[in-house]
Amino acid sequence: MQSATVNRRAAAARRIAGSAASYLVLCVLVLFFLFPLFVMLAISILPDSEVNTQVLFSRQGIINLGTYLSILSGGSRYLMYLKNSLLVGLIVGIGIPLVSSLCAYGFCKLEFKGRDLMFGIVLSTMMIPAVVTIIPLYTIYARLGWVDTLLPMWVPSLFGGGAVNIFLMRQFMRGIPNDLLSAAKLDGANSLVIFVRVMLPLCVPVFLYVGVTSFMGSWNDFMTPYTYLNRSSDSITLALGIYFDYGPQSTHFANVAMAAGVIMILPCAVLFFVFQRYLMEGVASTGLKD
Repeated sequence: MQSATVNRRAAAARRIAGSAASYLVLCVLVLFFLFPLFVMLAISILPDSEVNTQVLFSRQGIINLGTYLSILSGGSRYLMYLKNSLLVGLIVGIGIPLVSSLCAYGFCKLEFKGRDLMFGIVLSTMMIPAVVTIIPLYTIYARLGWVDTLLPMWVPSLFGGGAVNIFLMRQFMRGIPNDLLSAAKLDGANSLVIFVRVMLPLCVPVFLYVGVTSFMGSWNDFMTPYTYLNRSSDSITLALGIYFDYGPQSTHFANVAMAAGVIMILPCAVLFFVFQRYLMEGVASTGLKD
């Protein structure tokens, strides 16, 4: 009896030690990943006179919010960059999950000849390196007159939504029973009604996941606007605008550049914390479908 009690206590001690070690490792990783953000925030509020002194906190205890005010003032183009990125991000964040769910619904729940072959062709596009398509796409957009506009940033994404998003949507939809769709058909619903009134409400987690990740991808995209937009364009997005106005060749102090980066991070951080539960549910549910 005494040996059993000792064994239970030893097992409990091992579990506690294992949990403590896990939490310690997680805390170290959190500090590791958050440290650059902390440095960015600390430098952004340094006064101009102390930016080049290699310190994170003002020796005089000054908190300089003038960096943020200068960025958001009327003489700055930052608000224009912000508006352009927000416009593209909203279009992409709503459009991509909608069109990719339409494609996934066809590949998953509709029966037609060559369906599996077409789905295989869609998946095969993931093996094409994006760099290979830059010159052909630039030629096409130049002839269409889309260079120096926002159109290349969002129009192509609305033609299917991308193979990865279609795959994720299809995997999620495979877990929805076909009997539910058959019952809707018996009630007289056509395919479009079934998609809108049955499939979309059930696909909210993966729909939000694709929408939020698409918004973040568009918001942080640098190469696409860098390829199609000139520095003098009024269609410059936020990532490219920060590079042009606050990059290495800029005359601004580092605290202003850090403040520009902090403001850019905020929308993505807010989206993640607001939709965190749905994002995790979407990923978990998609991964469990067979």
